[in-house]
Amino acid sequence: MRHPKTWKTLLLLPLLALLLQSCLGMGSSSSSKTTNSSNFSRTKTSNGTSIGINNTSQAIFKGKIYFTIDRNLYYLDGSRQLHQLTHGMDVRDPAVSPNGQWIAFIIRHTSANEGDYSDLALMPANGGPIKILLSGKGQYIPNPPYPAPLSTAHWFAEPSWAADSTHLLFLSDLQKADWSAQQLGVNSFLLDLQVFSISINDPTNPQIVAYAAYGAGGDQEPSYRPDHPDQIVYTHYQYAPNQTDLYTQIYMEDPNAIVNNPGAGYHPGVFPYDPAVAITPATTQVANFDPAFSPDGNYLAYVQTVSNTQMTLNIMPVPNNVTQNPNNPTVQQQALLAYQQSVTIFSGQFVSQPVWSPDGKQIAFINYSNGTLDLWLANVALNAKTGKYQLQGSPVQLTDTNDHLNADSRAFWTN
Repeated sequence: MRHPKTWKTLLLLPLLALLLQSCLGMGSSSSSKTTNSSNFSRTKTSNGTSIGINNTSQAIFKGKIYFTIDRNLYYLDGSRQLHQLTHGMDVRDPAVSPNGQWIAFIIRHTSANEGDYSDLALMPANGGPIKILLSGKGQYIPNPPYPAPLSTAHWFAEPSWAADSTHLLFLSDLQKADWSAQQLGVNSFLLDLQVFSISINDPTNPQIVAYAAYGAGGDQEPSYRPDHPDQIVYTHYQYAPNQTDLYTQIYMEDPNAIVNNPGAGYHPGVFPYDPAVAITPATTQVANFDPAFSPDGNYLAYVQTVSNTQMTLNIMPVPNNVTQNPNNPTVQQQALLAYQQSVTIFSGQFVSQPVWSPDGKQIAFINYSNGTLDLWLANVALNAKTGKYQLQGSPVQLTDTNDHLNADSRAFWTN
């Protein structure tokens, strides 16, 4: 079956170019790192990897930051002590429930006989027994007259909690068999990941939330807007009219619109394919992605790819009252106005995965510097007069993982 990272390929091109430069001696490399080692307290993981944590006053934070190193799940507490929660599994995309009781995350599997798939799992927030909510394990079945067999295995990715701590958004290809039958027998592995929701108390009944534009790369990074259970945000990929270039945009949507309107005719790849409204413009000049709500739900941090060698971390206000009538042309124009108020707080060669602190005063993000990818911290403050966020001081490197941080796995920050 198709690997689900197709929808991130475009965004990883700048990183791949950097790594190629490093291998050829054309740019930064790990051998020329200039990180001040005296600023980092070092500890070893269970497999012997040396991990450095910034011990200076510039890297102080409150709460816990969850992330993965070598596909194992860790959290870093406010005392900057590193704690390992899983061993020997391919773990990704941790998300802690608002009530602080659970971590939802993904377990990736690779098998020569059963194919590749993933599981959506739960565990207590401080570690403990793991519960599989949804398993993607399946089998290959014949698909005549097409040469490739169909797969009943599934991908799951990027869980995100609702405020009630009982429902999750997540990405999956759960509907691939249904749409394969309706799309003239197209092989099921071509269908990209879409947004679904699930109750952890009834995991056998997932609901479709947002459709993908067929073949363009799917959706990414879904999350609920704080204090607005009727609004979600996610990144959406679709082809430009030339059917070659991609639009990479941030969308907002009512997560119940498809389920509550079964007769509306929503359909992947057919306009309007879902009841979403774009809050960043359709352009091939830049890509806007990785949206992350501020704790009060009024602002979004996001990443923009400006060129093959430059990415920026930005903050924009969240547009209001745009999800109830998303196909109205006037509403669609209004939804883009907030984007014009975006401010850039950081620029680098490769930037990704911003996450806000619970108090809204800091943003952690992944940054490429000195030949490696690590977590960095930025202090931010809202200017009451302008209504815009400003960077306070300079961002500081939080971890020194020697290339062992998993940059394709989202971090999560909680109290």
